[in-house]
Amino acid sequence: MPRKKNSDFWSWIIVVLFFLLVGIGLFLSTFQKKINRSLGEYTRSAPPFREELKLQHVFRNFPVGILGIDVSQYQGRINFAGLQLQLENQRVQFVFVRATMGEDGIDARFQQNWKGFSNLPVKRGAYHYYRPNENSSKQAQNFIRNTKLVKGDLIPVLDIEKHSTIQPKEKLREGLKNWLKIVEAHYKVKPMIYTGDKFFWDVLHNQGFDQYPIWVANYNRVQEPQTRGWLIWQFTEKGSLPGIGERIDLNIWRGDQTDLEQMIIP
Repeated sequence: MPRKKNSDFWSWIIVVLFFLLVGIGLFLSTFQKKINRSLGEYTRSAPPFREELKLQHVFRNFPVGILGIDVSQYQGRINFAGLQLQLENQRVQFVFVRATMGEDGIDARFQQNWKGFSNLPVKRGAYHYYRPNENSSKQAQNFIRNTKLVKGDLIPVLDIEKHSTIQPKEKLREGLKNWLKIVEAHYKVKPMIYTGDKFFWDVLHNQGFDQYPIWVANYNRVQEPQTRGWLIWQFTEKGSLPGIGERIDLNIWRGDQTDLEQMIIP
C-alpha cells in the first residue's frame, strides 16, 4: 500500500511538470514571434523602387526634358497600330532603333521598326552596336550600307559598351575614332556616342571623345549620371508601353525642343 501511494504521487508530479513545460514552451514561442515581428519592421527589405516613381523623379529634376525610347529585335514584333506613345503625363518624342552590329550583323527587326516609326509622330534615329574585337572600318561600312538616314532623322549613334579582349584600350580608342570619322564623313554630321557611366570614365573621358554628344546609361534610383555633359540619360531598362510586348529602355533628353532640333540631320 505505501508503495502504491508513492507511485501515484510521482505520477502527479510528472503530469504537472509536463503541463508546466508545455506552458513555458507556448509562452516562449509567442514571445519570440512578437520579437520577430518587431525586428521585421527594421530588417525587412525595402519595397521595390517602382519605375513610375523613377520616371517622376527624373522629370522633376529635368522638367523641360524630352522622353524617348530605344528598341531592337529583343523587343520582338511591335504592334505599331496599337502603340501608345504616352507614359503617364509624358509623351514619347524620339526613338532610336538598332540597325547593325559589328562587321556584318543586321538587327533582325531593323527594317520593320524603321518603317513602323516613320509613320508615327516621333523623331527617329539609328544606332550601331560596336563589337570591340572586330574591324572598325568594316563596322562603319556595315552601318552605312544598311542605314539610309535622311533629312529630319536624328544623328547616327555609336553604341560602345564592352572592352576588347584582344587589344589594349589605346587600339580600341583608335578603332572607335575611325568609325566616328567614317560615319561623319558619310552623313555630314557628328555622330553621338552611347555608353555606360563607368565605361565613359575608364575609356573615353579626356581621350578625344568628349566633343561628341553623349548618351549615357545609368540605372541608379535617384542620382543622375556622373558622365560630364551628357545629352541623353537612359535611366531604366524596365519601361513598358502598350504595343510593345517586352521591356524597353526609357531615356530623357535633358534639353528642350530647340536642343532636339539641333540633333537632327539638316
